[in-house]
Order: sequence, then C-alpha cells, then structure tokens
Amino acid sequence: MRKFITVILFVFSSIFVSAQSSRFVFFSAGWSLLTDMTISEFNWDPDVVVDGNTAEPGESFQTVQWNLMSGMVSARFLLIPLCEKATIGISATPTISLGAIYSTRSLGSRYGANFSVPLLLELNCGAACRYSAMNDRGFVIGAGIEYLYTPIASYELSKTSFSNKDFQNSWFMPMVKVGYRYWSKRNKVKEINLKVGMCEKQEDFYNFGKIIKAYRPIHVGLSFMKILNY
Repeated sequence: MRKFITVILFVFSSIFVSAQSSRFVFFSAGWSLLTDMTISEFNWDPDVVVDGNTAEPGESFQTVQWNLMSGMVSARFLLIPLCEKATIGISATPTISLGAIYSTRSLGSRYGANFSVPLLLELNCGAACRYSAMNDRGFVIGAGIEYLYTPIASYELSKTSFSNKDFQNSWFMPMVKVGYRYWSKRNKVKEINLKVGMCEKQEDFYNFGKIIKAYRPIHVGLSFMKILNY
C-alpha cells in the first residue's frame, strides 16, 4: 500500500514538474456526494473465530461501502493529438472516500474511509481535449484499471469483535469511464464523470456447512470535477 502510494505521488510530482514547461498536462479537482458505492472482494483469514467456530476457507468478509463524500484530484497527460478536436491521453485520479460500511454477513456496521486510484487511457473530444481546443462542450471515454484499498480506517457503529484490520483488503479491477465537459458561467471547464469497475463473478462457497453467496466486486461512482489550469 505505502509503495503504491509512493509511486503515485512520484508520478504526480514528475508530471507537475514537466507541466511547468509544457502544455500537455491538465490538473483537476472534484468531489462526489452520495454517488459512490463499492462491493469489495472477499477476504479469508483462517484464524478468525465466528460464534465460537473457526472460520472455514471461503469465510466471507465482503463489505458494501456507501460513500457519503469523496474528494479527488486528477492529472491527465496528452499522449497523441489526433486533431484539433480530439486527443488520446492517460489519467490518474487518487480518491479518498468516507462512508458507511456494511458486511454481507452479520458482522456489524462501521464508518470508514477507502482509497482508490483509477489509471485510464482516454479519448478526449471537444472542450479541453487540448489547450488549443475552441469547443464549448466535449466528452471523454476511458478504460483501464483501478486500485482499491478499503477500509484505510474505520470505527464500529455496532459492537463487534472484529477490528478494522480484519476487514482490510486491496485489489485491482477493470474500469470504464464516460464524462461530459462544459464551460461554466465562471469561465471554467467542468466535468461530470461516471465510472464503473467490475471484477469477475465469484463462485458461491461453503461456510459452516451452508452455501454462502459471494457477490461480484464492483465500484460505481458519479463525480463532479473542475479543470484547474485551463
């Protein structure tokens, strides 16, 4: 986790330095409010005891996190200018989300925070696709992978014998994104982005002699961004 964050920060600092002498980098900041939800991959710890029984392989610690608020920053680097109205670029958007965490089993509920970084290859058209673009509106389509780590920290809403560490998990998932750009009344380019990530469906598994359903890990979020240096 620390190594991954260090790499992301290094990439961002390198891009920022290069941006001082180039016109190929766009920086954005934004938020989402009640428009972000994650179902985690399941995590199994053979040493965990539930109701006096040692957990069997496949013990589910999947969580559903409904994020109340998310804050994010983004850097988009122009790779290939296709024409004056279209470019191909790559973007990274580190995000911190705060929300309510519910277990898919009766393991209590929590408030907590997760961390995610989508890294996407994008087709940008129209407004802000490049610095010389003159369009009033535009759109973006992207695809790539997202890294998630959840929960970074949490505290119990209902009493349980499980700690934050028991629920922690990290994974990568494929992700797609679509977005719409427009000029605001304050002469800034804003974006509305919808991203959807989804892993392969997980098989059902046995738990204490019962068949337990494993849910497909997903991440769906709607965010509102503003380009800072255009």
